[in-house]
Amino acid sequence: MLLAVAMIRSASPAPLNPAQLSTLRGLLVAERQRLRGDAAIPFAVAEPGPREADPSDEATDSLGQHEALAGSQHAQRHLTEVEAALARLDAGTYGTSEVSGEPIGYGRLSAVPWARFTVAEQEDLERAQRR
Repeated sequence: MLLAVAMIRSASPAPLNPAQLSTLRGLLVAERQRLRGDAAIPFAVAEPGPREADPSDEATDSLGQHEALAGSQHAQRHLTEVEAALARLDAGTYGTSEVSGEPIGYGRLSAVPWARFTVAEQEDLERAQRR
């Protein structure tokens, strides 16, 4: 089993062909449009006012505001990643790892078109972040 995993991790995927690049560009453009649409929807942030009669109502309102803000920040970061992937496409550097320069497989890019690292590198990064 370990040998199979090592072989998968060491196998270098083929470079992306023009049809694959076109498909991936379409996925990125669609994701950018979706995110821009989500970002255009304002979220309500209540101005501080007189205290509510029920403290649990205040807590619920506050939690909703924090969740909306966190969601908006996450969407903005994700939009930045998508736009950076489109810029890499235009620059001719899309589909290669920012760490090793190794090709990122089409399967991975189909699932995560804004991916910046190979599967193995992403796993290593996430493992190091958990420590």
